[in-house]
Amino acid sequence: MRWRIAEFTFCDQQQTLTSEQNSQQLEPMMVELLSYFCQNHDKIISKDQLVEDVWLGRVVSDNAVSKLITKLRKALNDDARKPQYIATFPKKGYKFIAFVEPLIERSIPDKQTDIEALAEKETTSTLEPQELAVTEKSATEHNAKSHLNIKWFSVALLLVIALLVITVLVMVQQNDKQADVPVLSYAKAITSEAGNELFPAVSPDGKFISYMSAKSDRMHLMIKNTADQQNIEINHEEGVGVGPATWSFDGKFIAYLVATPQRCHYFIRGVEGANFGKAKLIHNCPAGSYGKIAFTHDNNRLVYAESEGGSSPYELFEINLQTQLKKKLNQPEIFLGGNSQFDIHPFENKLLISSPDKQQWEGFYSLDLQTDELTLLFKQDAYICCGIWSHDGERVVLMGEYPAYQLISYDLTGADMKIIYSGSRQISWPIRHTNGQDYLFSSGQQNSNIHLYNWSTKTQQVIADASVDDRLAIFSHHQELAQQKIAYVSLASGSEEIWLTEINNGSSKKLTQFNDSRHYVDLKWSPNSELLMGLTLNEIHMINAKTGSFERLKIPQTEIRAVSFKNNNTLAYSLKRQGKWQVSYYHLDTHRVEAADSRWQYIQFAAEQENTLWLDHNKQLYSGANQQPVENSLLLELSFLSGRAFNLKKSQENWYWYDFDKDFAIKTYSPLSNTLKTVISSNAYHFDVLGKNILFGQTTSANTDVYQTQSLQHK
Repeated sequence: MRWRIAEFTFCDQQQTLTSEQNSQQLEPMMVELLSYFCQNHDKIISKDQLVEDVWLGRVVSDNAVSKLITKLRKALNDDARKPQYIATFPKKGYKFIAFVEPLIERSIPDKQTDIEALAEKETTSTLEPQELAVTEKSATEHNAKSHLNIKWFSVALLLVIALLVITVLVMVQQNDKQADVPVLSYAKAITSEAGNELFPAVSPDGKFISYMSAKSDRMHLMIKNTADQQNIEINHEEGVGVGPATWSFDGKFIAYLVATPQRCHYFIRGVEGANFGKAKLIHNCPAGSYGKIAFTHDNNRLVYAESEGGSSPYELFEINLQTQLKKKLNQPEIFLGGNSQFDIHPFENKLLISSPDKQQWEGFYSLDLQTDELTLLFKQDAYICCGIWSHDGERVVLMGEYPAYQLISYDLTGADMKIIYSGSRQISWPIRHTNGQDYLFSSGQQNSNIHLYNWSTKTQQVIADASVDDRLAIFSHHQELAQQKIAYVSLASGSEEIWLTEINNGSSKKLTQFNDSRHYVDLKWSPNSELLMGLTLNEIHMINAKTGSFERLKIPQTEIRAVSFKNNNTLAYSLKRQGKWQVSYYHLDTHRVEAADSRWQYIQFAAEQENTLWLDHNKQLYSGANQQPVENSLLLELSFLSGRAFNLKKSQENWYWYDFDKDFAIKTYSPLSNTLKTVISSNAYHFDVLGKNILFGQTTSANTDVYQTQSLQHK
């Protein structure tokens, strides 16, 4: 939605604040706050009310509220002593005192025109919708709490002149087409508990919603009664995670996962009204496998995904409860995490499988469970996820490209894209509602900040603290800390961009102007600090650290790991060839590629040669320019990779790594003194080291609620 605020124009969907002089990109929480003020101008609003309505009651300090108010005042050029926009009333709260009015536009839809295009036409009568939902992350990829404050009114169809007039307040507009008429929908929160609510599923009669509630102790499987809003928890013994769950198509059964790092089981229970029968074990899966299960249209046949545990890929299987036979399904070739994402057709025993290929393109496949015939529907070169069948089974519905602000659908050839739902905050994979028209998804906000910690002096400072995801922070290669430039990736402007911070003065600036849907999984400085390397799922980008311009390296799209600068002109990276990871060198001046010694599967070059690490195909680690074998058993037992990048780093005599398995902390080991220490706890695995200084991420809030779309055509 767009608002006129004095001399400014504010668009919450684009997250921009524009005047005649310039246009600013606002942080998502600033968008939420300003939208709330626009809807509640000329009212005194207490801090408690702001926390309740903007932060959805999350535990935030008064300082956090004041800090966001200060940021918004700065964007509006407002003086707190002589306010023109935000007035402070001591011990009472704040009042937005500026002139505010919604900008009204009119749109005449064309059959092939989506809603965003309509909003740009110079017509009258349509008020752009807006939704205040809050961002996720991966996981993650990946991977938040949602806020939604929606009001809407008046949907008028003037069929004689084919004019669609829609007036919607504080919501997000969408476009789908039925009988050539755009369908607009907004979303409402259907869970609001503290923590993260994930993987929703609706019973066939619509009376119950199951979902996973992620709390500090474990995953809880909850069943919400939609009539009285009461929750039932599906319990097993203490300490085990429960969920996700699936309902049978006739509503008589529910099946779900029970798992810990040491065990994995699938259970089924009978359902009668609000009563859930005794749990019956139907399958023991490998420990460390966290898959999902779904009923086919035959209650005796269920499909599930499982891995061998750890980082092994997922595969799809079917179990027949009558015969107790289990079989591996015909499925796409396994790449990355494998085939964990699937959906049962609403009317037929068909699977929709979302699966990446060798190029890391996401493919959508249909598997006929009766004939075992696997058909490729279409592929997309995009960072997207988790397709499901539409309600009529004639389209594929999925999240939009990263950072996933939309639900979209395609026909079964990958053409005719339609927007089902569009918001200003990230959303997760969709689920069909059993009412035949709406979809469910999780949406929320993750705030990950970047910290600089000196573990010798035990001092810490914040490097980046936008109210969104800031990550992948790295030191440039200057020797002194005061000379450092720190590069990192941030969603502060609404799309993923690279930002730079200087240690000596604390100034930050946005380096790039990508304004697209790219997603970086690793970031590296060149030794002379003139270039930055950004690794996506299937490409390497080279970014000029002065201008922000970039180019894609001329290598085939595929999974790429362990990228590092061998020198200022040569990049090292690993690709999989004939089943083995092999190192290649890319020469930036000639764009020539050459193979490294075939003994190496990964190399991590460092600016100081003694810190370079080498890993051969026998998982023997070496260090330094002379490739000295590392004999220490503690180091050899570590996980060498975190995602696509080296997890292990060397700095002089000390070794550093992130402990995934136990403590979720950055650790250091000195072979000279044979001492192992915890540097600092962190809930983000990426870190960088400069002497005794550590750059690391910390997620300060991650709260997610379940939302349900609401189709205005059926209101």
